[in-house]
Amino acid sequence: MRSRQNSTLCRPSIGRILQSCCLCERDCRVNRLAGEVGACGCDGRAFAYWEEVLWGEEAGITPSYALCFAGCNMQCVFCYAAESNSNPAAYRRVDPRALAARVRACSTALASFSFIGGEPSVHLPTALQIMEGLPAALPIVWNSNFYFSEICASFLAGKVNTYIADLHFGNNACAREIAGAANYLEVVGRNLHWAKQAGALIIRHLVLPGHLDCCTRPALSRLAAEFSDIPVHLMTNYLPPEMKRADRLAQTLSEAEIQAAKELLQRYGLRPIQ
Repeated sequence: MRSRQNSTLCRPSIGRILQSCCLCERDCRVNRLAGEVGACGCDGRAFAYWEEVLWGEEAGITPSYALCFAGCNMQCVFCYAAESNSNPAAYRRVDPRALAARVRACSTALASFSFIGGEPSVHLPTALQIMEGLPAALPIVWNSNFYFSEICASFLAGKVNTYIADLHFGNNACAREIAGAANYLEVVGRNLHWAKQAGALIIRHLVLPGHLDCCTRPALSRLAAEFSDIPVHLMTNYLPPEMKRADRLAQTLSEAEIQAAKELLQRYGLRPIQ
């Protein structure tokens, strides 16, 4: 059962935080409540492009009632939700009370509730409102790119049971080029260490075509050195999006890349999870 107590870290109130938004490491400081749009593409409203019970998540959290927010603070060129992230307001606005009521009325015996994106961190105020209406004993899953701020983390502390973190890139250059994220390893690394102490943690690594040596190898090496006790979901289901870039990201993973990634996971002694 989760606690509903906030951290005592000095921070703006959750009701005011969107007036000078600092929920992620882009630190836009725009007034989203006044209609200004941050780097995430969002103003003060929260929209979702999908809501359903998921049966294919990791062991222990399935089945999970999932809400997929529209809008993201990273711009990964391979993102399957790129359309919803580029125009969040085209989707249904989230009503926290109505959503919580649907969850309570759900006939499925739920193992968890999952906040997904896009990126849920940029919609933290709405997410917290939803949590307040959910059954107190229902575990909360925060499925994130982990490019959120320390202030955001302080609001999540004590409210989330399981964190699912993406670690897609093994170096800052690829993260900057592919996702537009500066200081990626420093930010995500900091938040991984925090989440390890804040609740259960699962780390996902999506193997990218053409990025075995620059991303997969160093990412798994770091996990082995700093997070050897954390389960790792090695994802080899990369689907190339329609893109103008004529590089490896427009292609599928080769069988050789898939096998090599699996061998690296085993070689580094990491705990696999599916």
